[in-house]
Amino acid sequence: MSSPVGSGATGEEPLLRVRNLKKYFNQDSGLLSGISFDSDQFPPIDVGQQRVKAVDDVDFEIRRGETLGLVGESGCGKSTLGRTLLRLLEPTEGTIDFKGEDLAELSGEELRQKRSEIQMIFQDPQASLDPRMKIGQIVEEPMRAHGMLDDEGREQRAKMLLEKVGLDPHHYNRHPHAFSGGQRQRVNLARALSVDPEFIVCDEPVSALDVSIQAQVLNTMEELQEEFGLTYLFIAHDLSVIRHISDRVAVMYLGNIVELADKEELFENPQHPYTRALLDSIPVPDPRERDARGVLEGEVPSPVDPPSGCRFRTRCPRLIAPEEYELTDEEWAHTRTFMRAVKRRTLEPMSADELRREFFGGELPRGEAGEIVAEAIDLLETDPESAAVADDHEDWEEARELLLESFARRSICATERPAYELEPEYGTDPHFAACHLHR
Repeated sequence: MSSPVGSGATGEEPLLRVRNLKKYFNQDSGLLSGISFDSDQFPPIDVGQQRVKAVDDVDFEIRRGETLGLVGESGCGKSTLGRTLLRLLEPTEGTIDFKGEDLAELSGEELRQKRSEIQMIFQDPQASLDPRMKIGQIVEEPMRAHGMLDDEGREQRAKMLLEKVGLDPHHYNRHPHAFSGGQRQRVNLARALSVDPEFIVCDEPVSALDVSIQAQVLNTMEELQEEFGLTYLFIAHDLSVIRHISDRVAVMYLGNIVELADKEELFENPQHPYTRALLDSIPVPDPRERDARGVLEGEVPSPVDPPSGCRFRTRCPRLIAPEEYELTDEEWAHTRTFMRAVKRRTLEPMSADELRREFFGGELPRGEAGEIVAEAIDLLETDPESAAVADDHEDWEEARELLLESFARRSICATERPAYELEPEYGTDPHFAACHLHR
């Protein structure tokens, strides 16, 4: 994201400002990846190393006292981003400005002291609690690590926090196995609050809980936020949860933030095709409405080799036509439908004339674009009498590459990375949408 999103109409200095943040993981590959040679007889062998771009050039800001919701499909980099902000993972590049200090530059004792101001609530309420420790010890552990209070003071604060999060202080000496999932997550809340933090990363804190318990935990978190003046980054994949608790929402896809806006602005006026697809995926009770809802096609690309330009372009239903061909909207829609069918190899055996009629109504696009489509059709032409399916792999690959190289990879969506700010319609904050449709 090349143009940062500001702190909004209030002009308030943000608590957290993230700029150009990247987190890459090195991934050795190949049969010999774990073997090294140290001999004059065996020169060095390049076994290859891939870089997984889990978080790639992310910018955003969080104001004091607000909740920024972070939503996206599994594997998009949400949890990695949260852990990188807290320096549980080392950033590859970029700045994490927290109250005027760059967390990315801190180390040793400076970073350890800063951790009392930044805490995390993990997704799994069972795995994040030590089963050998009593919950009183669990809540007191961060205070002990930071030298807060004496033994009596820590016990009093732990019992007070247990009561604040909705648990009985008399359960201070019980072990985690004696509690339900929702109660364990409340223990996690108490532990995070024990060192009086200002900023908490909540990594899907209610996704492992029953729906009946989720609302109770969310309401508790909102009450604690108001009482303790907390700021949340709330990570989730459930849009209903995000809408309930967030002030603003950031949408993440394949390591990038593609849209960020005020909650109501984003839900009522989504601008990025990926955001619209997420909203369309929310279950509805009426089965008659389900068939009309959009469904994303294709698989999420690998973060090792993400698409150029817009990361979402390989699945986007609104890919922009290459300007050089001057295609009409109808011609481009037909061409895209044909290109998707070739890419997925879902064509039935057809003659050239049948392919033209099936995908283009018998009339190919004008000019060079039509010539390219005609060439692809010739490669795919099949005699229905002689084959159940068109199975010439080389011809399929050649047609596929011809169409992708001529159309998909020449679109501005593939050649330039988008970054634009839109005027809000429903809210007062800037509406960021990384999509060339708004250029």
